[in-house]
Amino acid sequence: AIDAYLARRATEDASYDYRALVAFSGSVTMDENEEWTAEWGPAPSKDAEFTETNLNPGAGSDLAAAFKGETYTIMLVANKFQTGFDQPLLSAMYIDKKLSGVTAVQTLSRLNRTHRTAGGEVKRKTYVLDFVNKPDDIRAAFEPYFTNATLETETDPYVVAHLAAKLAQAGIYTADQVRDVAELWVKRKGNNALSAAIAPAKHEFAARYAAAIEADDKVTLSTLDLFRQDVSTYVRLYDFMSQIVDYGDPHLEMLSIFLRLLEKVIADSSVVLVGVKHEKRIAVDISLTGDGELKGISAAGTGTRKEPKYVALQVVIDKMNDLFGAESFTESQIREFVNGLVQRLLAYPDLVRQTQVNSKKQFMDSDDFKTIVTEAVLDNQEAHNAMADYFFNDGPGINGVMLALADAFYEVATSQETD
Repeated sequence: AIDAYLARRATEDASYDYRALVAFSGSVTMDENEEWTAEWGPAPSKDAEFTETNLNPGAGSDLAAAFKGETYTIMLVANKFQTGFDQPLLSAMYIDKKLSGVTAVQTLSRLNRTHRTAGGEVKRKTYVLDFVNKPDDIRAAFEPYFTNATLETETDPYVVAHLAAKLAQAGIYTADQVRDVAELWVKRKGNNALSAAIAPAKHEFAARYAAAIEADDKVTLSTLDLFRQDVSTYVRLYDFMSQIVDYGDPHLEMLSIFLRLLEKVIADSSVVLVGVKHEKRIAVDISLTGDGELKGISAAGTGTRKEPKYVALQVVIDKMNDLFGAESFTESQIREFVNGLVQRLLAYPDLVRQTQVNSKKQFMDSDDFKTIVTEAVLDNQEAHNAMADYFFNDGPGINGVMLALADAFYEVATSQETD
């Protein structure tokens, strides 16, 4: 759509010579419900895949370098380049997504730069056109970092090195494997080469997990689950700390690349049942004597089971635990956050009405739910600022939380009719 607009303007005004880039990781396909406008050109097939390469012809693999040149003056981003992109030429930002907490600060601060010209430093005017966020929400996000903001405790820069040592002691991978994967990543050798290089560590973890399940070894299972959480923690921690501290250790950088890939292949969904163990137990005599007494039926259906709404809420809590990894949130804190969020969602009459007129699947497929959830999270952001930030990152983990939350809300909302 942007390309079509630029082309149309160029035919009207020859000086309007702008070109756009789009930055994102992986590949995407057209949603079956997404509409296509004829002026954008021929509609793509439903199974067509879009990548940075085929959407940015001629730009090369380094989009930051391409954007720095004179050809491309507009860049569309989702998460990539939203933070950590230091480009003084940025002068305008158009926002069409919810921003919250430190993510809002980091995103808008991409414009907080000065540009040096041949004649010296020039202060550039910048502006933001925001279609979604409220001024008060943005002010609240920036307030903690303004003027006299201080840290309650110091951050230990050596935590990264300590965690790296702890992960290495598990023996899931070797230093050579880390180096090989990092080299393939830097040289952009492609997914096949990376998958083959990460496979030994993936298989080692999976084999240990399967063996622990077969042996009912709860200690080993707990250790492996903790390893998986530590992998996620290292990836996030290094991303943050390396912007502040120059560790001067290439291994820590290579390890962050390696663990980022390993994290994806040892997630819960990657563990499958590979065997079943049968054990012969002591034989028990259950011969009948015929002198028993039968009791009449006094009640039916008195067996207890967990209500669906409580089961569904626990699924949300478990998924948020997985999302945070080894973050310093207790289950009670997460439970408080989830229960409070569901109660705020119940205050939206239209949302409750949707549960009454739709099946659960129809409700969970609705785009309205995610929009209202982000609004509800913003309303209570101050109480759970760190948790709330996760709802604005659009990562794969939060999508699972959203689906589980929609399931739980549906159960709670529909159960109110019969309570």
